[in-house]
This record gives sequence, structure tokens and C-alpha cells, in this order.
Amino acid sequence: MAIYKNISSKVILNKIMRDLKPNDGNWIDDAIEWIGEALEHIGATPQLETKNCVLEVSNYKVCLPDDFYLMNQVATNTSVSADISNEISEISTKMTDIQETLASNPDQNLYSQLRDLGSRMIVLESMYFKDEDAMNPIPYGSTTFMKSEDCEDCSENFLQDWYIIENGYIKTSFKSGNICVSYKAFPLDEDCYPMVPDDISYREAMFWYVFKQMLLGGYDKPTNKIGYDFADQKWRIYCTQARNSANYPDIDKYEAFMNQWVRMIPNINRHRDNFENLGKRENLYRG
Repeated sequence: MAIYKNISSKVILNKIMRDLKPNDGNWIDDAIEWIGEALEHIGATPQLETKNCVLEVSNYKVCLPDDFYLMNQVATNTSVSADISNEISEISTKMTDIQETLASNPDQNLYSQLRDLGSRMIVLESMYFKDEDAMNPIPYGSTTFMKSEDCEDCSENFLQDWYIIENGYIKTSFKSGNICVSYKAFPLDEDCYPMVPDDISYREAMFWYVFKQMLLGGYDKPTNKIGYDFADQKWRIYCTQARNSANYPDIDKYEAFMNQWVRMIPNINRHRDNFENLGKRENLYRG
């Protein structure tokens, strides 16, 4: 099942107090950290929250958000990528050559080529001549030469803007400017307690992970007949169930997945438009 609702991990803490009846509350701070560990072990993307923020780049880098866990995408308005500019220039040259040829040879195939190039030019120009405040997605970089305050001449001619993540920083190909960051984070409640999916497998997984950690730390009561190995086995069972439950798509997600794969024309430039309409059905028209 797909998971759309989260609850506070206080529910898990209350269950522990109700079922295990610990003698004091010294375990609570540790339990909050253990619940975070359990969520990382489960590692299902749907349990994470999508967040956006604008960060200011200074000297080619900016700190990652405090609650950052996984990157979705980065966009910037510092400049327009050079590959778009180059393609516009190439198409313009081709169109000029075809127009000169058509003056002496009115070939229908050339008219068709000219029409196709004109359509492509309209798309590219709409991307190139955007509002200067518009944010354009940039790719993850692969260069081995990073610009920095200490070495601004390490790489002079980047074909387009890019970023990498390194040592707690987002590092960019440009010295300063704003970037819009879309990322995944673990959701927190109003008291900064971790939020967990409202799913029985998740609740049981959290309970047994905290319990086994308490046993590992020496928790023992005369009424407790459960050993560490049994608690660890229960945790592993519910961990797998929780991961499968979170990742299992609902009907609409199945439909979007099908639309991504069952296509005559592949979506090869979705990064540029933030993957908008990626799961939309392809419509083909017969002329």
C-alpha cells in the first residue's frame, strides 16, 4: 500500500511505556535517536518529505540544509546553459543554408526540414529567453577540476552550470548566486520528534527496534521473558514488511509508471523541465 499519512513517534514511545513499563524515563532520549536509526534502516523513499529552499552561493559553495537527507534537484537563474545557445546557433545556420538553397531549388523535402527546424528553434528560444528570475535545472557535475576561491582559473570554460555535493556543501560552477534546492528530509512534528508512517508494519518495526536496543543496553525486568535474539528477529521481519509496504505503488502510481515506459518517443530531456508530466500519457496523432 502507498503511505500518505504520518504520525508522531510519540505514539511509539507511548506503546513502549504501556507494554514494557520501564522504571524511569531515562531511555526516552535514546529511543528518539533509535527511531531515527530504524527509519534509515528501512530506507523507503516514500517515508521522506519533499522540501524546497533557496540558498545563496558564496565562493562556489553553500552549506546543505540542516535536515537534508537526499537530493532531488537543483536549479539556478545565474545563466543560461551554453549548450542551448550553441544549438540555437547551429539551427540558425542550417535554416539560412536551406533558405538560400530553396531560392533556386523549391524542394518539398527542404520545406519540411525548414519547418521542423523552425519548430525546434521556437522551443529553444522559449528556454533561452526566459524571465531572468526563472530557475533552470542544472545537472550534477562530473568535472575533475573544481573552481574555488583559491583557484578560480582551474577550469575556465564550463559548457553549462552544474553542482556537486561534497563534505556537507553544495559546490557549484559559478561563484555566487541563488539556487533553489529540492530535497528529501525526514519529517518532524512540532516538538522535533520524528514522524513515522501510519502503518502497522512501521509501528511494529519501530517498537521492536527500540526494544532490542534497550535489551542491548542492559534493560531487564523480572517480568521480561524476551531475549535480544527474539526482539532482533521481530525487528527484521517488520523492517522488511514496512519497506515493502511503503514502496508498493497504488493504482495512480502504477499508471504513471506505465506511461513513462510505454512510449513511442522517449523522454530524454525531462531534467530540463523538472520531470513535469513525466508520467503523463503520450498522445500520438495520425495526419
